[in-house]
Amino acid sequence: MMKFYFDGDSFTYGGGLKKRGVIPEEVRWSKLVCDYFGAEEINLSCNGASDDRVMRQLFNKPPGEIYDFYFLQTSAPIRFEMYDIKKKKWMRLFYSFSEKTCIERWGSIEGPEIAQWLRFGLNRIYNDVYGATKENVTYNALKAYVASIGRSKRSFFSTFMEPQCTVNKYDLYFPKDHTSRMKMPPQRLIFDRIPNDGHPSVEGHKTIAKYVIDIVSERL
Repeated sequence: MMKFYFDGDSFTYGGGLKKRGVIPEEVRWSKLVCDYFGAEEINLSCNGASDDRVMRQLFNKPPGEIYDFYFLQTSAPIRFEMYDIKKKKWMRLFYSFSEKTCIERWGSIEGPEIAQWLRFGLNRIYNDVYGATKENVTYNALKAYVASIGRSKRSFFSTFMEPQCTVNKYDLYFPKDHTSRMKMPPQRLIFDRIPNDGHPSVEGHKTIAKYVIDIVSERL
């Protein structure tokens, strides 16, 4: 049986479905693609994932652990992660995290300090140049990895970013919504979304799966 590897943020995970009483693992596009090809689904994505997390999980794989097809999604560059030495685990972070969110994650003592640190980062460190550079580094690093294991053709790249926000070419764009003043490429797929949420609905996942299946069929 073939094994398909997926990683990315909520658009690869199936974000928004649980709140509607739907189990993501049963209806998301990655499962539908695997069902079609009779492949095992290895989906490591999660809500709010950063490019750092996608690269860390992929690059830390043992050299001999190679999958038949790779589906890799880049996220918003404003997201990142850090290893918390007290919690002894990787923590997801956004430069835009509110103080309330930081207090919920780190408590009333450290939370405000971390929030202040993030605000400093947003005001003095993070900017469009930084974000564009980070996305470009991530894209090319992921491309280099699949090339190094002989999977250049057996890979599918998607992104949370709008087409006009990146110089890189992706197979699929997951924009926040359908509104845009710019003419978009065919890869900016229109799919049904969960109301007041923006993530793909059950029908939206079917539309995405059909689009992906057509491309994968040509590359296998």
